[in-house]
Amino acid sequence: MKTVLTTLGISLLVLAGCAGQKQAESNFIQENIDNAVAQETIQTDIIEKSGKILNPRTIDKDGNIVYVPIDDWCSGFFPGNIWHMYELTGDQKWLPLAEKYTEDLDSVQYLTWHHDVGFMIGSSYLNGYRFAGKEEYKPVIIQTAKSLSTRFRPAA
Repeated sequence: MKTVLTTLGISLLVLAGCAGQKQAESNFIQENIDNAVAQETIQTDIIEKSGKILNPRTIDKDGNIVYVPIDDWCSGFFPGNIWHMYELTGDQKWLPLAEKYTEDLDSVQYLTWHHDVGFMIGSSYLNGYRFAGKEEYKPVIIQTAKSLSTRFRPAA
């Protein structure tokens, strides 16, 4: 009987510990999502007020945001982040922003001198197709693959 009570007591302690862990994990995830929403909101506000095509890449040693042109290998990451915000939050405010920043990269599909077009178009157009079912993005994705395939060198 003593063994049964000991086993039952240990089992209850383990289960109680797991329940608290799930709540802490859930809070941690939501706090990170909330932080990402705040950061991306600040960045999209800056971009929208500028009236320019801006693709944030990093922060320099002085704390300034470094933006890159659309032919930089990281140019698709920011539109991709906005697609992830749309998918993560379900908030419709992200959809037109994701579409706009993605479609700013339209000319990337024709780059044949760049081996990173997959990062650029995959993060942007492919996420638009995945998360919003944007069928009109398929031709861009396919053209990008064709452009990239011109770099293949069998003898290399």
